[in-house]
Amino acid sequence: MGAPNKNKGWWIRGKSWSYTWTTAHSLYHLLKAGNAIRTKQVGSAKELNLGDILCIDFEGDGRFDHNLIVTAKDQDGMPLVNAHTMNSRHRYWTYEDSTRYTPNIVYKFFVILDGG
Repeated sequence: MGAPNKNKGWWIRGKSWSYTWTTAHSLYHLLKAGNAIRTKQVGSAKELNLGDILCIDFEGDGRFDHNLIVTAKDQDGMPLVNAHTMNSRHRYWTYEDSTRYTPNIVYKFFVILDGG
């Protein structure tokens, strides 16, 4: 959907891809629109399940810097994520242990809906 227009959709073809594959803020806008990928924005991290996505704006300036995919849940049902910046597995979703964490951090939570 959108290829070969890098500004449209969420796609990858050979050595070309949309900005949503490489820019956190672009993926946030695609998820928020909820039409190229059917999503529903929810109000809390606890509502996320495996494969759902959370977006992080570290500075709280309205520009989303990082996206995470839920890969597990802890004993309290809270999301855990994997990360590659500092390799980690089943890291707690808040990123409070990150050097990028600030008191102004903003999170947005997206449930990926089925195609039906």
